[in-house]
Amino acid sequence: MSTVLIAALSVPLLASLVALLAGSRPWVGRLGVAAAAAGFLAAGATTVDVLLHGPVRATLQTGQGTLIAELGADRLSALLLLLVYGVSTVVQLFALRYLACDRRSGWFTAATGLLTSASAGLMTAGTLIGLAVSWTMAGAALCLLLATYWELPAARDGVRRTVTAFLIGDLALWSAVASITLLRGNRSLSTLNADLIGNSSTLAVIAALIVVAALSRSAQLPFHRWLPATLAAPTPVSALLHAGVVNAGGVLLVRLSPIVSGSPVAMGMAFTAGLVSMVYGAVVMLTKSDIKGSLAYSTMAQMGFMIVTCGLGLSAAAVFHLVGHGFYKATLFLSSGSAIAKRRQKAARPPAPALTPARRAAVQLTALLLPAAALYVAATVVPLHASEHGSAQALLIFTWATAAAALLGWLGRSPDARAVVGAGAVLFAAAIGYLAVLGAVTGFLAPAIPTVTVPSSSALGIALVAIVLGVLALLRQAPGDGSLGRIQRFIYTKALVAGTVPAIRLTPQLTGAPR
Repeated sequence: MSTVLIAALSVPLLASLVALLAGSRPWVGRLGVAAAAAGFLAAGATTVDVLLHGPVRATLQTGQGTLIAELGADRLSALLLLLVYGVSTVVQLFALRYLACDRRSGWFTAATGLLTSASAGLMTAGTLIGLAVSWTMAGAALCLLLATYWELPAARDGVRRTVTAFLIGDLALWSAVASITLLRGNRSLSTLNADLIGNSSTLAVIAALIVVAALSRSAQLPFHRWLPATLAAPTPVSALLHAGVVNAGGVLLVRLSPIVSGSPVAMGMAFTAGLVSMVYGAVVMLTKSDIKGSLAYSTMAQMGFMIVTCGLGLSAAAVFHLVGHGFYKATLFLSSGSAIAKRRQKAARPPAPALTPARRAAVQLTALLLPAAALYVAATVVPLHASEHGSAQALLIFTWATAAAALLGWLGRSPDARAVVGAGAVLFAAAIGYLAVLGAVTGFLAPAIPTVTVPSSSALGIALVAIVLGVLALLRQAPGDGSLGRIQRFIYTKALVAGTVPAIRLTPQLTGAPR
């Protein structure tokens, strides 16, 4: 079965080379789709084989037994491969029409094939050096995709910002990999643990460097400015970026969690940066009037939650979230063209009824308590295994906040008992389905998730996330008058300024002005 795995990584790369040589001929895009689809089928076959026979491994060693390279798939890698090839296939199918007769369609297919192969390598690399090579290749492929329309000043600005952030992250990762390799050789990821490093200060530095690499790739503070600057890229590129590439930060932290979890400093860095980025991205998202800009900051906030779960040692929650976010965000970007029609439909609805302060408070309280009650009752119907409680708590907090925000909007338009009863029934059914899926996925991943040291403050961290998300939900629906209204306007003004990408200065050659 290792041959199938090697073929899955090789086919998109071969298609990339063919597309680079053939240019923008009509059949090149279909070749890219076929290569990604073949990879998806191979990933499915690998998943079945892993379930039946256990992890798949292929190693290359010297005559003295020194490990040179290793490639393998377990349950975690198999699931992530399905995400990589599934998103790549759907996006390239969309691009067949989106980039039809476009002179840069061949460039897109070539760079997408490289990105798909590198991302698959990131999921299946069995050694530290192989992981770092795949990481750098994926970053380079994304930069090539962002340069699809290099003649646009906004595209060039996005590429420059992205390259700068990625260089910092790649240098950090390669420094960590080089340090471990010098200490212990080219280690297999299956044998990684914090005890290999020995010295606690050295471990703290290495773990912190890995966290810096993850933050830069997932557009977390202070490396967040590159993501909003990439909006000039074509929609298929944005879909690949937001549904796949930014997830690499979480994948890195999960795969190297035996090292990162050994350093409280690194775990604290990840939690703090993720929480601040989650709040920043969510607030700025609400000020954006353009659909792609709003989705960009939404991605930043979603990745912030993913990094928070990694900082809490909840690897299963991080994987569950990044897979769900990947497919969901790809759908949002590929359907962003219909945003105007949806906006018109929303504007055509009758205005929401005016609410008295007492009734508004009742609506807000109901929106906060009803999802929590539905999840609590559902948890008694579909109990989770004890090993899943930490990840489940983090994900349920996120689910509660999402449901509360949606219910606030629904009850704001229909503030009556019938709407509350209907919403409660829907929430209860959805909560049961969500918990069933959560239990199935976390149970599936359990044998492949590395054993990590969960910080003793994880429960406090989960409570802090719940409070922050609840405050954000309430502030979003705060009335325009009173003290809450003043706070809301202050935050809105600051977020509007923070979310503005600086204007690009055109050179005299581009503007046609005299030199």
